[in-house]
Amino acid sequence: MKNKLTVLMPTYRRPKYLRRAMLSVLGQTYKNIQISVFDNASGDGTKDTVKSLSENDERIKYHCHSNNIGMLNNFKYAFESVDTPYFAMLTDDDLLAKDCYQDALNVLENNPDIMFVILDTVLVDEDMNLVGAGRSNNANQLVFYRDESRFDAVHSESIPLTCIAMVFRKEVAQIYLDMDDRFDVGSDIRFIFYAAARYNFATLSKVGAFVTIHSGSFSVVKNNFNLVHEGVQISRYIEIFHDERVAKPIRDRAVFYISKLLTSKRYKSMVVGAMIRLIYNYCKPSDLGNEIIELDIISSKDAGYLKTSIILNFLYQSAIIEKVVRLVLSSFLKKRSINNKLNLLELENGIYKEVFDSVSDIKLVEIK
Repeated sequence: MKNKLTVLMPTYRRPKYLRRAMLSVLGQTYKNIQISVFDNASGDGTKDTVKSLSENDERIKYHCHSNNIGMLNNFKYAFESVDTPYFAMLTDDDLLAKDCYQDALNVLENNPDIMFVILDTVLVDEDMNLVGAGRSNNANQLVFYRDESRFDAVHSESIPLTCIAMVFRKEVAQIYLDMDDRFDVGSDIRFIFYAAARYNFATLSKVGAFVTIHSGSFSVVKNNFNLVHEGVQISRYIEIFHDERVAKPIRDRAVFYISKLLTSKRYKSMVVGAMIRLIYNYCKPSDLGNEIIELDIISSKDAGYLKTSIILNFLYQSAIIEKVVRLVLSSFLKKRSINNKLNLLELENGIYKEVFDSVSDIKLVEIK
């Protein structure tokens, strides 16, 4: 297996995480790799971090923009550079299991009609403790999606939608360049939906990557009542619907998913999400928790849900309700949290032990 794989790594001001991510690529069992780092004018230790690794490894390429061109433009610039038979993406604060690319390329090399492969991911904290299990049982099971049902498959909860554990053929990169991501901060989801609408793919139920959850993570603060984001999600399906290169059955399914987004159940899920945050913040208050609750209150009002905003604000400000909730639920939530940690620890030392061992020597170290 000699075909080269390019790993696209857009980055901005995360040198110590970037170093760890790059080491996880350099340590892959598949060696015919090119790492392309795209620095969005970080102006910090990013350049020195890359240099410290590239001095002894010619597989690393580095490009630094003269000024910050924005996250999406930096990603698009990275996709424009793909000139090898295969490519993958790795965000600067995440890392790979050592066999990730070897496992994915085994599938692609033996199945010419499969255009990309999806492996599983797990969530870890900054100390590499498991904080979220993957969607599979790490059983190394291979499943192919070769008909129109593949579009529904990526909407199921059984398939991970994290790009860092995916490997693509070069042709798929054109989708990112063609799609309209001007207003889509989560353009990776648009890309995956579009790729599944156009191409056959496969899933391998084996952990290929670790997603790091920390205070600087992009998805830590999520707005429950962001109707603009709801509109962005709808636009993803509209774009697919109007693409004649997509088979009609899949275009029809795009309409189905638009209808789901327009139902009243969406509002109910927003309220449920906000209430869950309130309850957890009652029992374990934090500055970040307060920030999220306040964001929900403001955004629900801005979205036109005035009564909801008033109720949320009342519950947030009420010391009596907080005391009652803490009295009734604190013990239960604490016990649940302990059990969850024990279950995750059992997984980390059980079915995930080998994959955690594969990255045990990669540490967060800041280059000075």
